[in-house]
Amino acid sequence: MQQLRRFVQVLFFLVWVDERQAMYAEHMWSPFHWVEDWLIAPIAKVRPIDALMVLILAFAVSKGAFKVATVRPMKRTLFGALAVTLLALVYGLSTGGDARAAGWQIYLPFSMILASFTIAATHQTAEHFVGLFKAFVAAGLVHAVWGITFHILYVKTGLLNPGFDSTHHDSVIWTASVGLLILLALRFPSPRTRLLAVVLVPMLLVAIQFNNRRLAFVSLIADLLVLYFALPANRVKRRVQRVALGIVPLVLLYVAIGWGRTEGIFRPLKSFQTVSVDADNSTKARRMENLGLIATANKYGWVMGSGWGQKYVEVSGRYNIYFLELWPYVPHNSVLGLFAYTGYVGFMGFWMVFPMSVFFNTRVAKQSKRPLDQFVSTVAVMQVVSCSNQWYGDMGSFSIVTMYTLSSTLAVALRLPIATGVWSNGGVARRAAPAAAPVSSGG
Repeated sequence: MQQLRRFVQVLFFLVWVDERQAMYAEHMWSPFHWVEDWLIAPIAKVRPIDALMVLILAFAVSKGAFKVATVRPMKRTLFGALAVTLLALVYGLSTGGDARAAGWQIYLPFSMILASFTIAATHQTAEHFVGLFKAFVAAGLVHAVWGITFHILYVKTGLLNPGFDSTHHDSVIWTASVGLLILLALRFPSPRTRLLAVVLVPMLLVAIQFNNRRLAFVSLIADLLVLYFALPANRVKRRVQRVALGIVPLVLLYVAIGWGRTEGIFRPLKSFQTVSVDADNSTKARRMENLGLIATANKYGWVMGSGWGQKYVEVSGRYNIYFLELWPYVPHNSVLGLFAYTGYVGFMGFWMVFPMSVFFNTRVAKQSKRPLDQFVSTVAVMQVVSCSNQWYGDMGSFSIVTMYTLSSTLAVALRLPIATGVWSNGGVARRAAPAAAPVSSGG
């Protein structure tokens, strides 16, 4: 099973590192551009990566992978998400929906559920999930290095000005990885972990800055807040509080000087400004799209929505992306899109995977006795926060990076509460596992 687990981690690394949408890949040699053709491009309408997930899951089940229990409420929530997605598909197609468009809409949600159970079949303990996190951070670092190189060689020299350097969904990997590396240095302080944080965190922050995605700055703040509240009340947290209090005057000065300015150093502030106060064309386009999604729910009914395969209502053609064939079916706001297409029934049935995973992972972070368990579950919460932001702001449900990241957090919620003893399917938690394992033992 160890070899199979490592194979799964390699597959996830390749999905996360795929460069098919990276801006730098259009102008530079990119080492992982082949991933699209070999793993992600559909063959007979099925992506090879998902066919591999089915085979791995079937083999793991035949070897008794689920003889060790998974968290029953989390498992039922995933099956519930599958059921309401199928219900909305049948409803949408029966009322005239486009089958091809519906396939695009529901494919990745199905892949997410499949991948969640595949990871859970091959990963059972915190040590196992550490290996998956290593793949996650490694993929982010590859895109960061190539994106920064592209920015220095092409953008800074004035040869190109594409608006971003890597991909839109790198924000999920980079922001969660920043939180992961900081948490690693705080929970397992050593020269090695501190060196990793000192070297890699600034690199990721530079990549976020150069990539110029407003949503990344929002996700980064949210992930750091998760990190802070997950820390136990000890001297480490008190030290963080002192540092935070010392930074507050600098932050206020930064805001006072930079509000309304457009220089690169003030780009994070401008991101919050355009999101919340001064709407640019991008923000106006999102708002118009959101109004169309609300109008869709009003038109088709708020109980069932329009069903998959239907277009959302166009309230204005000013900002629509007509050169994309599927634009009426794939809104940027996947949260409102889920509600518009599936109504109350589908939204509650599917969206429940987000709060359920946070509940179980937070339970482990707060109640487990092992620092490694606490670390893994906290990282999983940061990942789901980044995925939620991507869902709300930038086609998260249509991003394979976002959906496969979400599947890893769901797998942690399926396995770790049972493995650590903070949850039992009988309703009474067993005694939490003792003693910390070294963080380097995962793989």
